[in-house]
Amino acid sequence: MEMDLRKLIYAVLAAVIWTVLYSCASIGNPEGGPQDKLPPIFVKSEPEPDALNFNKSKIELSFDEIVTLDDPSNKIIVSPAQTEMPKLTANGKKVTVEIIDTLIPNTTYTIDFSNSIQDNNEGNPLENFAFAFSTGSHIDSMRVAGIVLDSHTLEPQQGVVVGLHSNLADSAFQKIKLERVARTNDRGQFIIRNIKPGKYRLYAINDADRDYKFANPSEDIAFYDSIVVPRCERIQAADTVFGLDGKTIDTVKTVAKTMYLPNDILLSMFNENYKAQYMQTYSRIDSTRLSLEFAAPSDTLPSLRIINKQPEPEDWYTLERSLTNDTLTYWINRPELVSSDTLLVELKSLRTDTLNNLVWGTDTLNFSFQRPKPQKKKKRDKDEEETDTVEMRFLDLRITSGTTQEVYAPVVMESAEPIASLDTAAVHLEMQQDTLWTPVTDFKIGFRDSTLNRRQLSLRHRWEPGATYRVTIDSTGITSIYGLFIKTFSSELNVRKLEDYGNLIFNIPAVKDSAFVELLNSSDKLVLSVPVKDHRAEFINMMPAKYYARIVIDRNGNGEYDTGNYNEKRQPEETYYYPSAINLKRNWDVEQTWDIYALPVDMQKPYDIKKNKPERKRWEEIKTPENEDEEDDGFNDFTDPNDPNQQFFNDLNGYY
Repeated sequence: MEMDLRKLIYAVLAAVIWTVLYSCASIGNPEGGPQDKLPPIFVKSEPEPDALNFNKSKIELSFDEIVTLDDPSNKIIVSPAQTEMPKLTANGKKVTVEIIDTLIPNTTYTIDFSNSIQDNNEGNPLENFAFAFSTGSHIDSMRVAGIVLDSHTLEPQQGVVVGLHSNLADSAFQKIKLERVARTNDRGQFIIRNIKPGKYRLYAINDADRDYKFANPSEDIAFYDSIVVPRCERIQAADTVFGLDGKTIDTVKTVAKTMYLPNDILLSMFNENYKAQYMQTYSRIDSTRLSLEFAAPSDTLPSLRIINKQPEPEDWYTLERSLTNDTLTYWINRPELVSSDTLLVELKSLRTDTLNNLVWGTDTLNFSFQRPKPQKKKKRDKDEEETDTVEMRFLDLRITSGTTQEVYAPVVMESAEPIASLDTAAVHLEMQQDTLWTPVTDFKIGFRDSTLNRRQLSLRHRWEPGATYRVTIDSTGITSIYGLFIKTFSSELNVRKLEDYGNLIFNIPAVKDSAFVELLNSSDKLVLSVPVKDHRAEFINMMPAKYYARIVIDRNGNGEYDTGNYNEKRQPEETYYYPSAINLKRNWDVEQTWDIYALPVDMQKPYDIKKNKPERKRWEEIKTPENEDEEDDGFNDFTDPNDPNQQFFNDLNGYY
């Protein structure tokens, strides 16, 4: 019995030893721990945060892990604005800042890192991190916060400079560097820190030349209409303590916090649509056409004069132009000019001078055309020469609007050359009834817009939904400026049925008139615009699709979105987005009530068509419309209440 027990013990020990040895010798993939989702933690600095009487040029920040700097030249900014950017380096667990500019005495400085500091492994950013010090005996502590959105598209403006001027003169923004500055984050939000008490003007600028002022009229800008007076107040706020898992709420207690105001400023960024005017390119497309392209739109056409032909012919061209006069095509009318290989033209046009004023200037342009060499004719016998005929050329004409005709649109036709004459009596429209074609007389045909393009014709009629029509134009009914006429032209058109369309109607109680709604596609591009009448915007006979919408408050009633102007102190026209997509189906009527003020303006634009999306951490799921509300909650505190760094910078208590 004793021997059996001893054997059993030996057997158990052997099995244990064998298991241990086997597990040690086995080769396998080790299981990783949970993914690191925490940002680096600030540990210490030299000098300490909020140091006084600082007179050095080097600052060292230490963290609890190896860190890197992401896009420091565009994300990190020093306030007051620096003429020369500090030298920024990350080495191991340290970030070093070497200041190059001379520090101003008795001034509070802020180095705003935004989310540039990241851990080396997962790229987790340390959000909203800033470091302050003073060259004097006092730290200024006021803050101003808000958001910058594009005025028309409501896109968050990422990485733009937002700044304050204590000089309240309007010219300060154009002549003096901004004093206290910050950059917007990836949601367009900003905080300007360490401000002295006082009165300020607030601006934003997409500072392409990094001079911290609006000296370049082509830059995007925003300005706040009211004077900003920073202030703070103590409030009672809920402070949530989470458990070790970071999710379970442990306790909620009420604590006193400092709220810095104003903290909800909206800046609408716009471009004045300024472009320097000059001639970009010119060319002779072929023997019949000259082309000019200008750098900017203009309401004034240039003048052209031929200087190498005596006497100068009159009315020697037919002009085809773009709506904004920046692309011009001159069709040469005169045969002697068409046959000339070189044309010297005196051009008088408007151009921008060094003071950004439009002035008249004169250029001499050489338009040359190298004609193709004629092909050598093959030798033919006498019988072939006798049967040779001259091939007759005709004017090409085509329908550009397609053979499927929309019930609300005209038929658009385009010729290959400018039209000299149109005989409306030679144009015939017929509708098919059973197998017969019945003439239609109540139609109109003419130039679509003869001041822009004399090659496009428009045929209008109240189309019968679902019907088939035939357009016929007799030969010689259309003649070009070169004497070419069309062959007999005929084309059939099938009009869509009404059930192929859908109708979309918006009821907008807050807006009566002086507004229009823009229907947009899935790329945020304009499809159609209609005015608001009696609180309604109606889109009738629309093709089934997914649509989005925005409304423009049309202050001047011109039916167009108008940008702002700083010198005139004119803000851009306000826009609001319908907060979701509208799926319009075939033979459906969709009617929606739209309260344009129901959501904060920064939460209105649907995520699917937003282009400037917040940066995504490596471990985050790709944002979808189903989960976007969980992350993007508009004008809210954009810090993590569980962030261990909150004990250090504690900047956003009560923000928004």
